[in-house]
Amino acid sequence: MADIANILRKLANDVDSGSNSHVPDRPTPGGHNAVDVEVNRLFASYGAEASRRPLSRRSRSTRPRSSFTRVFCCLSRMTQSVEPTKFEREELEATGLGEKKVTFFGDENNAEDFKNYILTTYPKLGDCGGFEILKTSGMTRSRNLVVLPCPNTGYTIKALKENMGHAVIYIRPMQKDIELSSSVVCESPMLGPMERCLTCEKQFNFNELKVHIESCRPRTECSNHLPPTLENEHLNAQTSDSDSLINQSPTEENTDQLFIDLTDEKTDMESLSEWRRMREEQDDEYNQSLIADQAKELQKMNSEESENRRRKAIDERRAQIASLPELAHGVPLKVKYPSGLMRTRKFVLSESIKALFDFVGEVEDATEWFQIQEALSPPLRNDLCGTIFERNIRGPTTLFVQWISSEDVEFMQTILAPDGNDNHNKADYNSGTVSPLDQPSTSNEHLASFSPCSEQEETVQKTNLQTILSLLSAKIDDDSPTSNQINVVRDYKGNTHNILRSTVQAFSRRLFNLGARLDVIFVDDTKVAEGAVDGGGPTREYLRLLLKAVQQSSIFVGPENSKRLRLDSEALHKGLYRQISQMISVCIIHGGMGPHFFSEKLFLQVCGKPTRPATLDEVDDETFKEMLCKIKEAGTLPEAKAAIEMAEDCLSIIGAFRSISTLKQWDMLVQSAVEYYVDGRCNVALQQFVDGFNTLGLLQEMQKHTDLFRIIFVEDKKPLRSSDLTSLFEVNLSDQDTYKRELETRTLCFWRDWIIDVEDEECTPLTLENVLEFTSGSSTIPPHGFLQQPKIEFLHDAPEKIFPEANTCNIVLKLPIHYNYESFKMHMSNGILWAPTFGVA
Repeated sequence: MADIANILRKLANDVDSGSNSHVPDRPTPGGHNAVDVEVNRLFASYGAEASRRPLSRRSRSTRPRSSFTRVFCCLSRMTQSVEPTKFEREELEATGLGEKKVTFFGDENNAEDFKNYILTTYPKLGDCGGFEILKTSGMTRSRNLVVLPCPNTGYTIKALKENMGHAVIYIRPMQKDIELSSSVVCESPMLGPMERCLTCEKQFNFNELKVHIESCRPRTECSNHLPPTLENEHLNAQTSDSDSLINQSPTEENTDQLFIDLTDEKTDMESLSEWRRMREEQDDEYNQSLIADQAKELQKMNSEESENRRRKAIDERRAQIASLPELAHGVPLKVKYPSGLMRTRKFVLSESIKALFDFVGEVEDATEWFQIQEALSPPLRNDLCGTIFERNIRGPTTLFVQWISSEDVEFMQTILAPDGNDNHNKADYNSGTVSPLDQPSTSNEHLASFSPCSEQEETVQKTNLQTILSLLSAKIDDDSPTSNQINVVRDYKGNTHNILRSTVQAFSRRLFNLGARLDVIFVDDTKVAEGAVDGGGPTREYLRLLLKAVQQSSIFVGPENSKRLRLDSEALHKGLYRQISQMISVCIIHGGMGPHFFSEKLFLQVCGKPTRPATLDEVDDETFKEMLCKIKEAGTLPEAKAAIEMAEDCLSIIGAFRSISTLKQWDMLVQSAVEYYVDGRCNVALQQFVDGFNTLGLLQEMQKHTDLFRIIFVEDKKPLRSSDLTSLFEVNLSDQDTYKRELETRTLCFWRDWIIDVEDEECTPLTLENVLEFTSGSSTIPPHGFLQQPKIEFLHDAPEKIFPEANTCNIVLKLPIHYNYESFKMHMSNGILWAPTFGVA
C-alpha cells in the first residue's frame, strides 16, 4: 500500500505543477496529507485488522433448526402389528393414508413441531386421540412392527434420527381406528380424463367408465349387436351396392362389374370380429382382476380369523392352567421353546397331558397348533389326550417345542381327518382313562408330517444350514450330568495336546452323553479352576481350541486347509478315528463351529458321494512316491522294468507287483499302487471315521444336504468384517439427555472407529477374530447365531478401569470410558492382547 501511495502522491505533484504553470492564482490541494487520506479511504478494507471482523455469521443466538426427510406410512388400525400388504397399502393411499415422503423443517428437539407436521400430513389422525411410532423388528425380511417407546418429552425429530435409521416409519392411531370408507377421499384425488358413454351420453372418468358400461348396456346386447358406427356403414354399403347393380346392363363394357365386390363387407366383418375379440379380452382381464382382488380379501379375512383363533386358544390355555395348582411332589418337566426361552413346571404323571399342552401353549408367541418332543422320540401334537405317563413321559426330562402354522396344508388335512377323537379337547383334567383310539400307537405313520426331518416340512420351510443346525442343536439336553464334565489344562504357549488328551479321556467315560450339555472347566498352571459353572463362554473357547487340536492330530495329513486321512494303526486300534469325528460333530452341533480343513475328497467320502481317482501327489511317503515316479517317468520298457524291480518289496506288500510288457500296463501298475496306498489301506479307518458322524443324526443331514455342509467342512472361513461386529452387538445406552448418555455416545463412536482400524491392520497383531474371542470365546459367528444376544455395556462407575472387560457366558463386552480416541485405541488393543485368557483384561 505504501508503493501505491507514493505513485499517487507523485501523480498529484505532477498535476499540481501543471496546474500552477497555467493557473498561477489557483490554490493547491491538500498535498501529501490529502493523498494519504484518500488512499486510506479507498483501501481501508485491505488494511483492516482481523480482530475487527465478526467472529461468526450469527449475530444473535438462534434455536437449532434442521431438515429431516423420511418415508412415513400411516396405518388405519390401532392394533396393527405387521406391515401392510400391497392391497392394504393401495387401500390406505386411496383414503389419504399410507406412504408419504415428508420433509420436516423445525426445531429437532420440539415435540410440538413434530406433532403438527404429522397432523398436517395426515389430517385424519387429529380425531384419533394421539398416535404411536412403530418400526420393523427381527430379521432382515421380518414384517413384524414394534412400538418405539415415547420419550418423556414426546416424539421429536432427534429421537427418530437416533432410533429409526433410514427405514420406513410407521404411524398408527392410539385410541380410535380410522375409517376407510369409499366416501372419504383425499382432498385432491388423482382422477383420469373424462370420456362420454356412447349409450347414455353421460361423462365419466376413465377409471369409472368400465364399471358404468357393464351396468348401462347388458353384455348380451353388446355381443349381439354391432357398434352404431359399424352398423350404419355396413347398411349404407349394402344399399349402394344393390342400386349400382340394378342400373347396370350386362354389356361387354361392364362385364367385369357384374362380379359383386365383397371387399367392403369383408372389411366390416373383420372389424366386427376384432372388436368382439378385444371386448372378450377386456372382459377376461376384468374378471381376472376381480378374482385376484377377491382372493386378496379372502386371504386377509383368513389371516385375521387365524389370528383371532390363536389369541382365543392362548387365553383359554392361560385360564385352564391358572385353575390348576402346581403340586410340590410332581415331576419337573423342562420346556425349551424355539426362541430359546426355558420354562419348568412340576406335573403329576397321572395328570391329563392336556394340562402340559396348556402350560406349553400359554406363552405370547404360541400358535394354535404345536407339538412337543423329547430328544430322539416321536413328537406329540397338542390335540392328543390321555395321561402324561401314557404318552411315554416317564420322568424328569426336557421337551422341545415346535410351532406349527395353520397354513400348513398337510397339517390341516391331518387334523381334519376323522379319527374318532372329536371330543378329546373336552377331556377332564382329573380323568386318567383313555379310549382305545387314544392309546399310544406303535406305528409313527400318523406323525410323519410333523417330524423335524419329514419331507413335507422340507417343502414348506426353506432348507438352509441355519435351520438344520438349529434342529440338531434343539435335541441337546440342557441338563449336564457329572460325567459330561471336561477338565482342561490351559496352555498359554499354544500347545493343544492337553486339549485333545482331556477330551479323549472324557469321551471314553462309560456314562458320557454326547446329547447332553458339556460342562467345561479350565484349570491354569496353578491348578486353579476358572469358575465352577459353564455358562457358555468356556464351552465356546474349548470347542475352538478342540478344533485346532483335531486339525493337528496324527490321523490327518496334507496342507492346513485340505486335510485327508492318514493311516495310524495305533489310533485305529484305540478307536481314535471314531472319537475325533464325534468331537467334530460336537463342535458343529453344540457350538456351530465347523472344521473348515477337510479336503474335497475326504468330505465326499464321509457323505458317501463318488470321488475322483487318487493321484500320485496324494502319496505322503516320499520314498515310495519317488519309486512310483521313476516307474511312471520311464522312457522305455527296460527302464520301467528296472524301476519296478527296485520297488519290488513295496509293490509286493500292497499286491501291485507284476510283470509288464506294454506302456499301458506300467501306467495301470502305478495307478493301482496309488489307489491302494491312498484309499484301499485307509478303508477301515475311513469307516470308523464315518461312523462317528452318526452323533445326533449329523451324518444323515450331511448325506442329504451335502452342498450346504460343504461351507463348514471344506471352504475357508469367511473373515470377519467390522460391519459384522457392528450389527452383532446390541448397545445398552443410558437415558437420553444425561451426562452418561453423552459419554456412551462418544465411546460408541470410538468403538466403531477402532474395529475399522483393526480390520485395516492398523492394530497388528490384533484381529477382529481376537476381539470376538475375547468377548465370546469363539473366533467365528456360528451359522445359527449365538444363543444369547451379544451386548455392549460401559464402565462408568470405575474410572480406574481403563481396559475392556467381558462376560463370555452372557457375551457382554464392557468398554472403558476415555476422553480421546488415541487413549481408547491403545488401551483396547493392549487390553485384549495382554489378556491371559478370554474375557479378562
